[in-house]
Amino acid sequence: NTNNLKFELYVVHAEIDGMGFPLAYLFMENNGNCGNGIRTGILIDFLVQLKERGLEPEFFISDKDFAQISAARFVWKNIKVQLCLWHIKKAVEARLSSNKKPIQINYNGEAAHKLFSFIDPSFQPNLTKEKIIFCPKELRSIVWEKMNKHLHEHPLIPMSNGQFRSSNQIWKEAVKEIYDFCQKHLLSWLWVYLWNEWYSADRWFLWFRAGCSNKLSIMKTNMFVEAHWKVLKRDFLYKFFRPRLDLVVFIIMKQVVP
Repeated sequence: NTNNLKFELYVVHAEIDGMGFPLAYLFMENNGNCGNGIRTGILIDFLVQLKERGLEPEFFISDKDFAQISAARFVWKNIKVQLCLWHIKKAVEARLSSNKKPIQINYNGEAAHKLFSFIDPSFQPNLTKEKIIFCPKELRSIVWEKMNKHLHEHPLIPMSNGQFRSSNQIWKEAVKEIYDFCQKHLLSWLWVYLWNEWYSADRWFLWFRAGCSNKLSIMKTNMFVEAHWKVLKRDFLYKFFRPRLDLVVFIIMKQVVP
C-alpha cells in the first residue's frame, strides 16, 4: 500500500547496538501470478548484492514468509533464521480460535514415530462430517504458554538445577511436552497442526532460539521494520493517495533515509 502500481516493498533493516539502519530496498511486481519460486529467485538476487558488499549477518529476523527464509538461507549458509515472536503468537492464536476443519490431513505419523518413539502413529484425526473442536477455549492460553517457553529455551541458558541441554535435547523435550498435552486432552487436530507447522524437523529451528546452539539473538521480533514502515507511511506518504512509484523512490532516498 505504498504505490499506485501495487508493487511489494521490501527492506533489509539492520540492528546495530540497539539502533536500526535501512540498508537496501526492493520493489517487486506481484500480479498474483508470482509464486514463491519466482519471489525466492528475485530475493536471492537482491540479497546477493548485499553479500557481495560485505554484509554477513548472524541472525535473520522475519515473519513466516518462506520465500524470504529460503532466499536468506541460500545466500548466507550459516545464518540463523528467527521467526518474529509477535507474528508467531498472532498466527497460533488465530488458528487455535478457529474450528475450521482442514480439507485434508497432511501428516505422517510413522515418520514422526521414527523421530520420536513416544509419538503414537495412530494418534491422528479422521476426516468425518462431524464438527470438530480444534482447541477448547480454556486450553488456548496454556498451549501458547508452552510454546513461548519452548521458544526461549537455549543451550547457553541453564535449567533451574544448573544443568545445560543441547539443542536436540531441548527440541525432544519440547515435542514430548506438547505431544503429551495434546494426547491427554484428545486433541489430535491440534497435535497435527503443531507438528506440521512448528515442531517437525524442518520447522522447529526456525523459531526455537535453540536452533542456534552457540549464539543468542537479543532480538525476538521484527518491530524495528514495522516501526520503519510506520515512519514511511505516516510521516512521509500520508499526504499522497497511491503515489507514483518514482515519487515513493524519491521520498525514500531523499527524505526517509537521511
